[in-house]
Amino acid sequence: MALTLHDLTPVGLCVATQDLFDVRKFQNGFCDNTIMKTRDEELQDKLVSVKRELNSYATENKFLQGHKAVIVSNMDKINALVISRFVQQDLRAVESIAAHSKDLMTKVLNASSFQDIAALEPIFKSKVSLPVYDLFLQYMRKSNIPMV
Repeated sequence: MALTLHDLTPVGLCVATQDLFDVRKFQNGFCDNTIMKTRDEELQDKLVSVKRELNSYATENKFLQGHKAVIVSNMDKINALVISRFVQQDLRAVESIAAHSKDLMTKVLNASSFQDIAALEPIFKSKVSLPVYDLFLQYMRKSNIPMV
């Protein structure tokens, strides 16, 4: 049996979502590849303007609301995938992930700053991301899919 992108989706979403909790990296490194390295002149002016707004106290809130929406949406997808794929494998772990995820979703929605979101990253990692990865590894072993 071969490993597919379908199999990797829950882990991939966890990795992407965990990256969103690193708000300092998000704010400071926003589109730096396009702005500084590839020097795409067509996009550069627009992206620099967005980056300035993103890092400005006066306009930060509009970006915060969108950032929160993406995190919560990703966590909802993680929950759906974990429940549908791993519930028969380890019901307690799935229930724990779902409960912690829902709690984190509430905390993210109630966050009033990017720093509030950043403070939640260790909880996401320990209570959602790593347990999902553990379930994925169990699934891989059970399916006899070779692991490196």
